[in-house]
Amino acid sequence: MVQLLQKNYNKISDLKAEVIAISHESVVENKKIHQQHKLKYLSLSDPTAKTIRDYKVLDFGRFPKVSFFIVDKQGIIRWRSTHSGANPDDLPKIDDLLKAIQLAQ
Repeated sequence: MVQLLQKNYNKISDLKAEVIAISHESVVENKKIHQQHKLKYLSLSDPTAKTIRDYKVLDFGRFPKVSFFIVDKQGIIRWRSTHSGANPDDLPKIDDLLKAIQLAQ
């Protein structure tokens, strides 16, 4: 996920879209990951997994799935893509993600 979003951040940004990652890691661990990968986008911590549960993206009720949501300006989810994270080839293609952003605007 990091690679998909990081290398395509400018394409996403050019569409006037924001990227916000939510991780189940602690604030300290999330900050390390953010610095290590030099992320261009915001990464928030959800160590209690409240938001992750609210969006119903837990595998086996315990592990967060790799998930992408496109939420419009009114707060309505217009597109979602959820993956186990075990297979990096299972992630959405950037063209599909960009098209979904355009359709949500």
